[in-house]
Amino acid sequence: MTQYFDRAEEIRHLSDEQIEEIYKRYLEGEKTAALMAEFQIPATVRSLLKVLPPVISADLSCPYCKLPMWVRRHARGTPLSLRSTFKCVRCEHQQSLPGTNTRHTTCSCTECFKVRQQQLAARATRDRLELEARYGARCPAVPYANLGFVQKLTLLALLDDGYGATVEWIAPLNAPSREELLALTFEAREELLKSLHEAGVLAVSTDSDINAFDRSEGCNIREYSAVRWLPSVTLDGVTRCARENLYQVLYQELSGSVKAAWKSEIYSLVFSLAREASIQYIRVLAAEVDFAFTAEARAEEVVGQLLQDFSVSQLYYFARLAVRNATHFYATGNSKGRSHASNTIPRNMLSTAQDALARNWRKNAHRDARVPQTALQRLLYDVVLKDSGAGFSKSPGMYWRDELVPQFFSAVAFDSDLLSHLRLFCRECDSSNIDASMDKQILQTMCYDCATVSKFRAFEELPD
Repeated sequence: MTQYFDRAEEIRHLSDEQIEEIYKRYLEGEKTAALMAEFQIPATVRSLLKVLPPVISADLSCPYCKLPMWVRRHARGTPLSLRSTFKCVRCEHQQSLPGTNTRHTTCSCTECFKVRQQQLAARATRDRLELEARYGARCPAVPYANLGFVQKLTLLALLDDGYGATVEWIAPLNAPSREELLALTFEAREELLKSLHEAGVLAVSTDSDINAFDRSEGCNIREYSAVRWLPSVTLDGVTRCARENLYQVLYQELSGSVKAAWKSEIYSLVFSLAREASIQYIRVLAAEVDFAFTAEARAEEVVGQLLQDFSVSQLYYFARLAVRNATHFYATGNSKGRSHASNTIPRNMLSTAQDALARNWRKNAHRDARVPQTALQRLLYDVVLKDSGAGFSKSPGMYWRDELVPQFFSAVAFDSDLLSHLRLFCRECDSSNIDASMDKQILQTMCYDCATVSKFRAFEELPD
């Protein structure tokens, strides 16, 4: 022991055995004053523990210096979790015994840091090899002609990532270079990417951030917005299209004439974008007054109904009034709590809208920076429909009926042979410009001219 630590002057007359006996009896509860008197330790010593030398471990040795480890003697009653760690007599390495010092289990010495860095590098290499094994093999590219309208629009938005023709990959959605959101909610953005990936339109780049994948599940994608993508589209049916060429083809087609084949997808997208913006604004207003908005299902139903006659801008106004009324309802003590008050928001919006319809009045609201315009909204209204701002200022229902259908999807534009074979008509306006879907019992039709949705249930007469 003395070869590593100098003994205090007050205990130099004691042997190693006597020092260990003193410490043992101290831990067992004997008074320090009695021990000091018995072993002739001067009364000027104010702390017995401070003059006793550290404990040299007989079992632990430094893995780097191969020298013994030492630890300060702990006071009696000190729990295992608070006892000091063992230290090398030469270097900075520290080591804890099992069950002790649970707050400081990782050594911060230079050698241990190097070992951890080597382990991290080895793990990163293994992870990258695993990622390449999972996603390195390229699947056949998807023919451009097979892409739907929303797929093309989403792909164009993804390619607008701030890198241009300098790279062949597509930057992740969470990349700092992106200036606008693809969609308003994280869930919507993930779903758009997931659908393109599952369709084979997007392939995973093996240079992606490894944290985007769940390494415990065979590198399954954990966060689609953090993945770097490779476009997997072919124009000639054989070779994969270069990024810049794909961008030019997409932009040229989408900025050209609106195609009749896009009708159903444009109709759904016009309403879904407006509904998403309206619901997100309600969430923002509710959070502003510390309401947990839980009536989203009812709100979606009400918003979908109101968008037939009102714009997103007008729904913003209805939402502000509804949240103000809900706040008053809670503040006056008439509600059963915040959730009860919050749940009145959709009903308040509907009643205000019904009054606006009955009295034929409209009031608009301004855009809110907390609900920004998304890339899909910008491309749809600026590039495809060439009517900037219509997604916010015009009622989707009225816009579809009064402007989009007459301009792009009028019955004259369709083949007369196709019209002659139609047997279904809208119950409100007698238009044959409808979509129909059916399961075993219910036939549902949606009119593109007046936006009426009708449902017809089949029944079977049973014999007496």
